[in-house]
Amino acid sequence: MADLNHPPLGFDDLYTIVSTTPIANFEEAAANMRLTFQTVHDGNTLVALMMAMTTAGVAVATEIRNEAVQRVGDGQETPAAFLELIRHLDQIRYCQPRSD
Repeated sequence: MADLNHPPLGFDDLYTIVSTTPIANFEEAAANMRLTFQTVHDGNTLVALMMAMTTAGVAVATEIRNEAVQRVGDGQETPAAFLELIRHLDQIRYCQPRSD
C-alpha cells in the first residue's frame, strides 16, 4: 500500500534520478525511490524502467550524433555546417509526436 505521506513518483522525478545516477547504483536508487515516493512498482520494475530510460537516451544521442556527422561531416568546424546542424536539431526538438 502506498504511503500517502510521500509524493507520487512522477516522470520528472524518475528522469532526474536516472540522469544523475550511475547504472551501478540503480538498485540502491530504486530502493530509495520506494522510500521517498508513492509507487506501486517494486524495486526490480523501477530498475527496469531506469535501464529502459538510459537505453533510450543512448539510442537518441547516438542517432543525433550520426545525423550530425552526416550533415556536418566528421571533424568539420565550419560555421555554416554548425548552423545547419543547429537548425536540424531544433526541428527534431520541436517535432510533434505522430498519432499513429
